[in-house]
Amino acid sequence: MANVSGRCRSLLRSPFLIVFLVVTSFSSHHHVVVAAAAKQNGYPQGQVHGTPIDLTKETFPQALEDPMNKFWFFKFYAPWCGHCKRMTPVLQTIAPKVKGKMAIGKIDCTKQKPLCNEYGVRGFPTLMYSINGEFFEYHGGRDEKSLLKFAEKMSSPPITTIKRLEEATRFSMTKTDEGVAFLASDKTKESSKLYEIFEQVARKNQASVHFLWMTQSVNDADNGIESAYISRVEAGVVEPRYYDLDGDDALTVEKVEAWIHDFNVPTIITLGPDNFSRISKKKRPLVMALVDLDNKELVEGIRKHMMDFVLTTPQETVDKYYYGLFDGKKWQKFLEQFHVKQEDNPQYLVLDMPNKKYWRNETYTKLKDFLIAVYDGSIEAKTPDKTGMGDTPFAWIAEKFMAYFPYSLGPVVILFFLIIILVTPSKEEFQSRVLPPQDVDDVDDDDDDGAEEKETSDDDDDNKKGEQIESKKDK
Repeated sequence: MANVSGRCRSLLRSPFLIVFLVVTSFSSHHHVVVAAAAKQNGYPQGQVHGTPIDLTKETFPQALEDPMNKFWFFKFYAPWCGHCKRMTPVLQTIAPKVKGKMAIGKIDCTKQKPLCNEYGVRGFPTLMYSINGEFFEYHGGRDEKSLLKFAEKMSSPPITTIKRLEEATRFSMTKTDEGVAFLASDKTKESSKLYEIFEQVARKNQASVHFLWMTQSVNDADNGIESAYISRVEAGVVEPRYYDLDGDDALTVEKVEAWIHDFNVPTIITLGPDNFSRISKKKRPLVMALVDLDNKELVEGIRKHMMDFVLTTPQETVDKYYYGLFDGKKWQKFLEQFHVKQEDNPQYLVLDMPNKKYWRNETYTKLKDFLIAVYDGSIEAKTPDKTGMGDTPFAWIAEKFMAYFPYSLGPVVILFFLIIILVTPSKEEFQSRVLPPQDVDDVDDDDDDGAEEKETSDDDDDNKKGEQIESKKDK
């Protein structure tokens, strides 16, 4: 026993043990410090995110380079923004459901101004998504269902491969929101320039367009199938539309993409909050049938009438417009700027949003007669009444202030102090205005003009038209 005790004492005095204990202690302390620093300042690398991640200018690049999270959805927000607040629980709910498919990042622009400036944030929330470092703006729905569908679509290949034309029709009916898909085909896929162009367009527009590629057998051309083509397929519409491949410069990314953007709208679309802004801002005017959408029988009758017009009218005339059904009862407040009376519905309205013009005459019941009157000038173009922010110079200033907030605070503060300096009286002026006349030699009886401040505030002007809705009765 004494022998063992002596050996223990010798071991404790050993310099090797002392060195080992010191190194171990330093190493443990070093790892604790590094871990604490990483937790405080770094980005959680090496894990698939199931919750929204707060990002800064320092951690944003790290997130983009994270191999575990290649697809990101970003919300650039401000804490005071009402629409931003409403999205918070939605993103928290979907984050675990899209884990491994889509990571969600949040950037507080009141704290990360340089980062938000870098990505052109001008309003809140600004929603963007990134795939392999390439950024795109998100214009889809902000509800849970829309975001889940978006994550599913973006985690799939941009092009779906099919073998038969019947599959394209079935796909447009069951796999798309609006019934429209774009189909391309070529015998020699691997060496095909058409496939290369189509794939580039598909990668850029995967979020908003559905792309199909059909493989061909050597006998397909003998069965009436073109050897190479791009077509538009729509559920319920028998005849597809074809992209014109004639010409040496016809097959370019820019031209194919422009054609797809132009025709990525159903022949007759039901308009609502999720698509009205997108479609009304396109280059074509929008022909709207104003009707109570709850009246199913009336809606189907008008839809059939509009479809008959489309199918029996020369294509070049049809392609001048988009066509849609618009709820004239639900969106009464918005329609007041076009002098629409609920008792006059159903009726037609042509709206050219980019040029701020509209054509309306409730006496026309046939779409063909109405559009002829629009074309020959029998129905004159009018300008919508001014509504909402922007009616006055003061409101315009307020709108711009809110759009660029919080970056607009700096100039406002500077302007405020300049006004204070300019209107602050000198000592002599102060005495002449405040002290009794007998205490000064000269009395200034003139009064300065008062300054009036007018301020307009709003959480966000996004979807403003949708917030001006109240009910009307059908005719």
